[in-house]
Amino acid sequence: MAEKQQFDVGTAVDDAPWSSYQKRVLGLLALLFAMDGLANQSLGIALPALIADWGVARSAFAPVAALNLAGVAIGTVVGGMLGDRFGRRIGVILAILLFGIMTAAGAFVQNIEMLMAVRFLDGLGIGAAVPNGAALITEFTPLRRRSRGIAIGMVFIPIGGIIAGAAGASVLPHWGWRTLFLVAGSLPIMLALIFAKTLPESPRILARDPKRQGQLVALMGRMGISAPAGAQFAANAEDAHHARAPLSALFGRGRWRDTLLLWTGFFTCLLASYTIFSWVPTMLSSMDFSLTLASTGITAFHMGGVIGCLTCGLLIDRFGSRWSHIGMCGGGSIVAVLLAVTVQNADLQILTFALIMVEGFFVAGLHNSLYTLAANLYGPDARATGIGSASAFGRLGAVLSSYTGVHSLEMFGTTGFFVTVAITLGLCMISGGAIRRQVVGEARPIRPASGNGPAVPPGTGTTCSASGTAD
Repeated sequence: MAEKQQFDVGTAVDDAPWSSYQKRVLGLLALLFAMDGLANQSLGIALPALIADWGVARSAFAPVAALNLAGVAIGTVVGGMLGDRFGRRIGVILAILLFGIMTAAGAFVQNIEMLMAVRFLDGLGIGAAVPNGAALITEFTPLRRRSRGIAIGMVFIPIGGIIAGAAGASVLPHWGWRTLFLVAGSLPIMLALIFAKTLPESPRILARDPKRQGQLVALMGRMGISAPAGAQFAANAEDAHHARAPLSALFGRGRWRDTLLLWTGFFTCLLASYTIFSWVPTMLSSMDFSLTLASTGITAFHMGGVIGCLTCGLLIDRFGSRWSHIGMCGGGSIVAVLLAVTVQNADLQILTFALIMVEGFFVAGLHNSLYTLAANLYGPDARATGIGSASAFGRLGAVLSSYTGVHSLEMFGTTGFFVTVAITLGLCMISGGAIRRQVVGEARPIRPASGNGPAVPPGTGTTCSASGTAD
């Protein structure tokens, strides 16, 4: 009896054209990241009004921010592992529903203890959404367009921050922080209901379950991909190696060094970025900026982030991930030093807001470079786990930012605040640049280390080691 022909779903998606259906899926996931950014930023936007309303010092809210970010860290790990085991779709829907409900619940808290509990649960949902959303983008996007697809998805995180800043500027002065939380929570809840009807499961997840072969054939058809009649589906050649032990993929096959460097990159990146957008509105408010201007400052940061995220995706496609990462970190460090000088001068207010926007450009681009690295570093059965674990370790830096941000302000003022950011971004540049498996850009074809044999075709998203050999 002849064996059934193997049909590798992952390879088929990687090699096929980027269909309009796949782009629509990317559009849905972009909305997920926008809601993630909106819910995540809502606390930072509301803090100046909360401080004024409850009459407490800003340092009293450091545990609230820390517990929120601890929830995000736990959510990224648990959500990623559950997504790898039970499916990306259900992981995304449950995550967005959880953080939508909990963000809205913030409108009804009466004290800091209640706010801590609500924001911790909120963080669980926010964290779980990211690895599953990033994995879905990766698994619906052809390999040669993967960096661009991740960039488009990630750019909606700062867009969500822009929405939060705009909502804060319009809602806080007239209706207060409770209404802001209601608005920021209701939108994700509505999106979760839409996803329940429209969001498909990853083709690689469907390929694992023989009972769902009909769904897989229909899904591949919508993407313009046809399989031979009676073919036996396989998610990807790597699945057999990692299917039962995704954690081994993070440290096995010589990847332990890159995994640890990636985690360090996420840690320092999130320490810097959360120091900025968790505390900049409060910092500006303490310098006698109005609530509207304080919200506008963080809106400027996220507006720069939109441009930076898209730009970094293009740079990675062209020049690869290593130099794109180094450029984003170096530029962010320089701008942070400039902000340390200008923010104290009231006559340089316009320049300060412009520099905050440029800083957002570099920081959001840095986020994109790290998520692109994480998505390309691991096999499909460990992808959400790999992204989630790196992001979770990074969230420890975000938790630390709850204290470094407020204490650097109180001990060293605005100068020390931005110098802290500059140093942290410098450390991120070192760790991310040292990762051996990098995404290769179109401008840099890679040849074998021996110098013999044909070059690896450029522009395919191939990863390479620091020695220049293709992995």
